Amino acid sequence: MVALALLLGAMLAPVVSAQSASVGQAGVVGKWAGYVTWPSGASSETQWTINPDGTFSIELDRYTAVGSLTSRGSEYAFEYERNGQTYAGTLASQPSAGRPRLVGHGETPNGPMDITLTR
Repeated sequence: MVALALLLGAMLAPVVSAQSASVGQAGVVGKWAGYVTWPSGASSETQWTINPDGTFSIELDRYTAVGSLTSRGSEYAFEYERNGQTYAGTLASQPSAGRPRLVGHGETPNGPMDITLTR
């Protein structure tokens, strides 16, 4: 019986690791806060919560959006929808002064946006 339990555990371990590897291994999972600079040049304070499965939520003072994050080598592609319009771009890890930081660029329906988040 113990041998069967060990065998089952060994078989399931790679499955659990593969699922959490979607974004978890790169250290992007968790809460991030910072600013999004919109095409107009105005900035909004924002908080991103990134889950191990690659889904995330963005909270701004006026709205909350949900989206998905996909690993692409050293960067992460993101996409979310707001008011029926798609926002997409990339985020990359760029630590600053020993603090974790995500820096990104994206496209809104009105032009480019820049993102800087810290943990």
